[in-house]
Amino acid sequence: MHDVRQSAARFNPTDSVVYGVSMKRLAILPITLALSLPLSAQTAGGPTYGFSAQLNAPLGDLKEDTDKTLGGGVSFLVQWNLPGGHAIRPRLDVNVFNVSTYEPSHSNYRESRDLSAVGLGVDYLYYLGGTPKGLYLTAGAGVTRWDLSYTTSDRVGNGFSSSYDRSKNTTSLGLAAGLGWQFTRVIGLEARFVHAPYKAFDLTDPTSTTRTDVNRDGNFLQLAATFRW
Repeated sequence: MHDVRQSAARFNPTDSVVYGVSMKRLAILPITLALSLPLSAQTAGGPTYGFSAQLNAPLGDLKEDTDKTLGGGVSFLVQWNLPGGHAIRPRLDVNVFNVSTYEPSHSNYRESRDLSAVGLGVDYLYYLGGTPKGLYLTAGAGVTRWDLSYTTSDRVGNGFSSSYDRSKNTTSLGLAAGLGWQFTRVIGLEARFVHAPYKAFDLTDPTSTTRTDVNRDGNFLQLAATFRW
């Protein structure tokens, strides 16, 4: 974690404005897809419902911020199967990365971070066999809200007393792509790469009482078991 503090980039306010405008424009994509679902349903059967349970392996900045800790999550899924092996799947995701803790040896200092993400988006699926079974490819977009808490504390007796406690919320565009296998009508397995940026605190100076923002990539690999009915 000490290396992370030394290498964190400073926040650029101009980049933030451009980034925010781009995210708002791109966030319209999943909404547009969702509005098109009633028209698509006219040429297909009714929707199927389901959920997934997933493990998330953090990459890049997220890997550093979580001390390489695996995350977990669940998703609620609604899928419309269309002719020709195509499908549209709105989803609600809840993912948690818990907990990154830095506690130097022979020291009374400790810091910890908690990260959680709630996302709402739409996936496109294409089944290579032309029907909703077997191997499929998927790509999706949505809006993700990250919640980050950062706490520092000092040892007092047998416990710790908080010396600094701060939280931050970020809403950004999330993108995903991957592949999966539908074993039966009910059970499937899916692997996805997810990109959902967030903002964190610049920890270059851990003794500072003020924090500037740094942009983090929010990348992770997700392995999910899916269940439909």
